[in-house]
Amino acid sequence: MFAVKKALAAIGIALALTGCAPEPAPRAMPPAPASPSSSAADPAATVAWMNGFCGAVKDFIDGNNKMPAAGGDTVEAITKSTSDQLGHYASILGKTVDGLGALPPAPVPAADTAKADFLGKYTAARDKVAKAKADLDAAKRSDTAAQARAVDGLMAAQKDAHGALDPVKAVLDSPELTKAAATAERCRP
Repeated sequence: MFAVKKALAAIGIALALTGCAPEPAPRAMPPAPASPSSSAADPAATVAWMNGFCGAVKDFIDGNNKMPAAGGDTVEAITKSTSDQLGHYASILGKTVDGLGALPPAPVPAADTAKADFLGKYTAARDKVAKAKADLDAAKRSDTAAQARAVDGLMAAQKDAHGALDPVKAVLDSPELTKAAATAERCRP
């Protein structure tokens, strides 16, 4: 017992001589910043986000390039092929909306802005083409006016979607996103 007291006293003297003191009570951590600055964005997360953003648009463009042509020898055949075309376009627009919606949280504020802009355009296009298809499918196969309205709906949808074809241009105001786009695989032409 005496040896234990002697050892504890020696440790106490050694601590006093070396200037070591017991740890002070922990202080409360300062509050976390409200939102990280754009310069604090994780480069890997930013590249991954841009890859997803560009990928959703690239998939739309690839699908658009595979859209079947409308045609036929009769009004009924043309109406059916137009309906098929509208269905294809609605499908690729739906996939694009889903792809943009599935993006992880934006690494910088400019990413939120670009995503919202593109999502708005693709959603509006999807809704227009879906309505055009539903209206055409509900009309009589020989209704040429319904056919004309469907084509007008497709053109209106294309106008919306074609306003969102360059994902890199949409982020040029953000140095972090521009740099990420340069290395993101799906952002390459």
